[in-house]
Parts: sequence; structure tokens; C-alpha cells
Amino acid sequence: MLKAYDVLIMGGGLSGLTLAIQLRRKINNISILVVEKATYPMPEAAHKVGESSVEIASYYFEEILRLKAELENELPKLGLRFFYSYRDNQDIAKRIELGPSIYPFSKSYQIDRGRFENALIKRCLSLGIDFQDSCKIKDISVGKYNHQITLLQNGQESSVHSKWLIDASGRMGVLKRKLKLAKPAYHDVNASWFRINHVIKVDEWTSEQQWQDRVKEPRWLSTNHLLGKGYWVWIIPLSSGATSIGIVADPNIHPYAEFNTFERAIVWLEKHEPQFAAIIDQHLDQLQDFLTLKHYSYNCKKMFSADGWAITGDAGVFLDPFYSPGSDFIAMNNSFITELIVKQYAGEDITLATETYEKLFRIMFIAFGPVYADQYPIMGNARVMTIKVIWDFTLYWSGIALLFFSNKLTDLEFMQSASITLQQIYQLNSQMQGLFRHWAETDLSTQDMSDIFLNYSRIEFIQQLNKDLHKQQSDAELQQQLNKNMAFIKQLANEITTEATRSFPELKKHAPEMQEVSTKHLQDIFAAFGE
Repeated sequence: MLKAYDVLIMGGGLSGLTLAIQLRRKINNISILVVEKATYPMPEAAHKVGESSVEIASYYFEEILRLKAELENELPKLGLRFFYSYRDNQDIAKRIELGPSIYPFSKSYQIDRGRFENALIKRCLSLGIDFQDSCKIKDISVGKYNHQITLLQNGQESSVHSKWLIDASGRMGVLKRKLKLAKPAYHDVNASWFRINHVIKVDEWTSEQQWQDRVKEPRWLSTNHLLGKGYWVWIIPLSSGATSIGIVADPNIHPYAEFNTFERAIVWLEKHEPQFAAIIDQHLDQLQDFLTLKHYSYNCKKMFSADGWAITGDAGVFLDPFYSPGSDFIAMNNSFITELIVKQYAGEDITLATETYEKLFRIMFIAFGPVYADQYPIMGNARVMTIKVIWDFTLYWSGIALLFFSNKLTDLEFMQSASITLQQIYQLNSQMQGLFRHWAETDLSTQDMSDIFLNYSRIEFIQQLNKDLHKQQSDAELQQQLNKNMAFIKQLANEITTEATRSFPELKKHAPEMQEVSTKHLQDIFAAFGE
């Protein structure tokens, strides 16, 4: 007789383990098996993307999954910080800096994936979730709430039956391959990354006292980005004492062949980020690993099925690591899957809910697209990229993050009422992203500007939106908040468009139809660039 489970999760990484915990929190007596091909425990500083978590993922880990104890062993994150290129990039103190001077109100973390996933496995075991490591998926038979999976563990075959089958197998996409659900994403960017077993602190790159004094908290605890035209480099500290370093670049400007091996990556850094390359050079003997991905963005034809299967994490879709959205998508996707299983477990017909959640997920994935597509050249323009970052933060906290913190993303009735507002936000965003792209091509005035600190901790509306994520509101109040946020977004779009077209009237053909207004909310940013 086959051993039977309510849920079998293929993949014991971040997405699979967190889903198992979320399901057990929702349904106390549900039987869950997680199978993982790697051997437990995972090595610390495990070679996985997704170490920098932002607000949605951090809230998911801490509040929904109740992983506060595990997060206390990770590093608190001092927000996202950006350094724009200045001449030969030999002096960090000369580069225009965009970042916070204090910790944002909403917490976020730098996650050492190996350490964190080991802790998640322990939590799963303590909750009575079955976990089998060194276990490969040999075969899958998919049916309606009737799936049979053949496993291979230590040379021994076994078969299990499950009502629900979840693909959390990462880029292997076991179920996605089986069902031929792979789909391209129209965003072409490449990446290479590696770990150095040493804490690299950007704070120590200069002794310039004025530069040191303007940020009281340790800069190295931020997710630090070094930006140039067509590329960005990440520097992420890990609680194990290692540092994660990545190069992400547009192939039209920086060909993949220039950094697709460690040796080539170092040569590339010496050319584009020589100060950082010189620091890495001191610790080459502490290299832990190196990995590279070409055309890393991809899509999936279907994520959820009313027949009892679903796909989550990197097994389904991946867009771009900029702004660290990977764990956010895990949090949102897992929440959809959990709600479907809860409804089905309670005897409900989930056909409509499945279709709605699939549509919602598609809308979110599509909505994030314009933030990245063809936008990498903007990273070389400090003025436009700064405005874009502030705009992107505003939309993130005004819309999808607010809904997630309010636990409304899976509320079918509420999301129906909020859909018009969200659609307006996404349509306006697409227009504004086009404006940013053309503005960056036109305005070259910031190329020789240096030593400017753009402190977004001092932008009042940014801080308020971040705090508003934690407001306790009724459905009516939340809908009112969304409407208020939409009105503000339109006002902000007006201000940005006014600023762009005032100096460059030819940009009007690329801008949304807006009424000219004063630059009230971003006047300090514009003033910093000599406006």
C-alpha cells in the first residue's frame, strides 16, 4: 500500500520549506512531505540567490510564519543603498549616494540562505512535517487530487501518493517540465555571482570624515548596489561572515562573455569597479563558490490548478534580482497556494478561486515587468535613476505591499473591489517607466556630479508609506487608503513629468498626459542636482 500525504512538496529550499510551515500553521492535522535532492544540513552561505529580503518577504517570515527566533540569527538590513558611477570609480566618497541614514520603520533582513534553510528544516520537523533529504524525484503521475510520485533515496526506490503536488524545485522546474509549462519572459539580462568568506564593509573604503558622518548606522548592513550604465553590482553581508557579490548586466552594453567565469568577472570588475576589485583581490583565497546564469528571466504558462497541483518560487517564474523581489514572489505565491489548499481541505469548490489567483499572479508579474525591461541603461544616470527608485518604492508600498501586510491579497471579494485602482497604478507605471528611459537618454547633466548624499530617510512621504504598511484598517478604510495612494501617485507622476519636460520639452511625446504642477514632494532631490 502506498504511503499517502495530503501535500507533497518537491524541493526543500526556501519556497518549499516556507510553504510547508505556512500550511501547517493553517491546518493543524494536514500531512506534508517535503523531498529535497540535496543533503541536510545545507552548507552555510549556500550558493543561492535571494539573500536580500525586502518588506513583503520579511513580514511573511516574521508575522505569517512566526519565524522571529530564526530571523534573530540573521542580519538586520539598513535598506537598499545605491552608489552611482563617478569617473573611474576609484573613490566611493566621490560617488553620488542614494540611501537611508537610519533603519526604515518596516524591518527587512539579509538572509544567509544555508543557515536560514537549516533552521527552517528544524522548524518543519518540530511541526511534524516529514522531510526527506538526499531524495530525487524519479517519476511523476499527475491526476485530480491523485498524484503518484516515485522517489529515489540512497539507491532505494519508493512510491508515495498525495492529494496535492507542489513544485518548489527551483530552476529544475520538475513539474513545469513534465507538463510543458515553460514560457519565456521578455527581459534579457545576465548575471554572475560568488561568495567571499570575509565581511566586506563599504564603510571602510574611505577615511573621508564628512562621508562617514552622514550615515550613523553601518552602511555595510544595507544591500549595497554599485551602479553604472547597463549594470549593477550587489554587495550583501551574510550572518555566517561571508559576503555575497553579484554582477548583473544588460548584454547589449556588457556582453555575457565578459564576466561568465570568475577570472573574467574579476577582470570586468577591475575595469568598471576598480576600487571594489582591489578589495576583493585581497581575499581571493577565501573564494567559496561561483555561479553564472544567462538569460535568467523566465515565465510559466500556469501556476495553479484546481486538480490539486501548483508551482512556487523559482520553479515557476523569475524576473530580476534588482530590488530583491524573489522572496516577495515566494510569499505571495505561497499564500495563494495555502488558501487554495485550505479551501479545498474544507470541502469548497476551488475552481473560481484558482482562476482568480492565477489571474492575480499574472497581473503582478506583468506589472513588475516595466520596472526592469529595457531599464538597465538608466542606471548610469544618477538624476533619472534616483527619481525612478523613489517612484518604484512609492508604487511598491502604496499597492501590493499594503495589500499583503493587510492580509487581503487572497481575499477574493476585496481584491475584486481593489482591481480598478491597481489597474490604474500599473497603467500609469508603464507610462512612467517609458518616460524614465527616454529622459535618461536625453539628460546627461549629472555625468560629472560627485559627492552628493540623497537621503531617502528624509523624504517624508516615503517614510509615511513605509509606516502605513502596519496600520490596522477595516476593508472600507483600506480601500479608502488605496484610493488616497492612487491620487498621490498621480500627483507624483505630475511632478516628475513637469520636471522632465520643463528642461526637455521633447519628452512630452513620451510622457503621460499630465497637468503641470510644482515639484513639492521631490524638491530636495531636484535641488541636489542643481535645480
